[in-house]
Amino acid sequence: MDIREAKIAANETPEGTQVLFAEFSGEGMYFSCTYLHDVVYARYGNIERKLQIIKPYEARLKFPLIVYVQGSAWGKQDLYSAIPNLSHIASKGYVIASVEIRNTDIAKFPAALEDVKCAIRFMRENADTYGIDPDKVAVWGDSSGGHLALMTGLTAGEYNNGLYKDQSDEVTAVVDYFGVTNLLTLGKYNDAIDHDSADCPEALFIGGKIADNIELAKKASPIYMDLDKKLPPFLIIHGDEDNVVHVNQSIEMYKALKKHNQKVFFYKVIGAGHGPGIWSSQVLTLTEKFLAAHLKRPNI
Repeated sequence: MDIREAKIAANETPEGTQVLFAEFSGEGMYFSCTYLHDVVYARYGNIERKLQIIKPYEARLKFPLIVYVQGSAWGKQDLYSAIPNLSHIASKGYVIASVEIRNTDIAKFPAALEDVKCAIRFMRENADTYGIDPDKVAVWGDSSGGHLALMTGLTAGEYNNGLYKDQSDEVTAVVDYFGVTNLLTLGKYNDAIDHDSADCPEALFIGGKIADNIELAKKASPIYMDLDKKLPPFLIIHGDEDNVVHVNQSIEMYKALKKHNQKVFFYKVIGAGHGPGIWSSQVLTLTEKFLAAHLKRPNI
């Protein structure tokens, strides 16, 4: 038997074999990814802030960037908890950078917002290193991270901490999972937390009781931003049984963006709470379709 005959024999299809056809492009395509952990993007004295970067293992292409903000009530984040879900999205053809913010134990508003924007500029500054297309950038977050994602999309060009100042923090799309939109009304519909106290999350975020700092609270609330200017498209997802951030926060934000003729999609997830029921295959698929529509992944 010559080598050609041997190869054919070795590649037989025995009875019962099931056959799939390879996919090299389109919705069914997945990329192998690599994980770059604890990449420092900013230093403030002896404080370092880091990124967890997940990127497709494909050196020939430039991929859209998604900067993700892990929710934490603006406190210390669990930077690794979302990595499995983020990896699923990254494998569809995105570079994802999960950003560590200066939490409320370190600095008050607008420090965390400055950090998200700084991370975007850092990634653009290092676009070639991380294989990103700097013209295709989205920001995504959940809970307090959803709040910061909204604020980032609504305040392009503002809150620049001076690092990588020549780069833009403008984004192409915003994804908000059950984010805070109005610090003044967080306790209006649920009482899981005493929102009138000086140690509730939003008070710690701005540095004082909301009732004593109305104007600052408005300045830190997405719903009070300028909604008339040109803005990126928004995807908002919220569970109707969320007892931490009431779904009304997202309803009011959606209505406000619609009123100002902005492009916004809102999905209310029936039966979902503050996270549970949101992180599902149907929601992740919906999220990826929204991102694909606005970031346009590269073709192989």
